Amino acid sequence: MKSKIQEVNHALDRAKEILGLRSDRQLALMLDLEKQNVAAWRARGEVPASRALQIEFCTDNAVTWPDLCPTLFIDTKNLLGNK
Repeated sequence: MKSKIQEVNHALDRAKEILGLRSDRQLALMLDLEKQNVAAWRARGEVPASRALQIEFCTDNAVTWPDLCPTLFIDTKNLLGNK
């Protein structure tokens, strides 16, 4: 089973591929961010929810916010009682 960090990194890589981007720098520029923000997401294994929704929209739902925010997704499921 993949770790949370591996899953998020895979989702970010899929988003870049879908969007025709070759680097994290290009992804950051598309989102009007510094490259260090994307590096921090990769290291943390979690993308901020607002950025995750932007990526979901830009990839036409091919990469979704639960792919990018696994902790938030699990917390939300638990809150709703859907364990």
